[in-house]
Amino acid sequence: MQASVMDVMDLSPGDFVTLLASAAITKGVVLSVDEYFVTVQWISRPNMQGKVTTHREADLYKLAYRGSSRSLQSAGREGLSPSD
Repeated sequence: MQASVMDVMDLSPGDFVTLLASAAITKGVVLSVDEYFVTVQWISRPNMQGKVTTHREADLYKLAYRGSSRSLQSAGREGLSPSD
């Protein structure tokens, strides 16, 4: 059986993600990924800032950019804060 594109998200440590099941705005950084689970530290999540949780990859959505010093420096040059 062949995996579909939706089955493979290819998350890596340092990627920014959001939690699909949450009605609130959430943003976290991937700390680790194994065969079944992703460990995330939350930057923006009600009552969970700084906390670490583990989720199925299917419960997360990868945001457009990775958390690297280069992307954060670029955001600063454009007058944006890294959380924008």
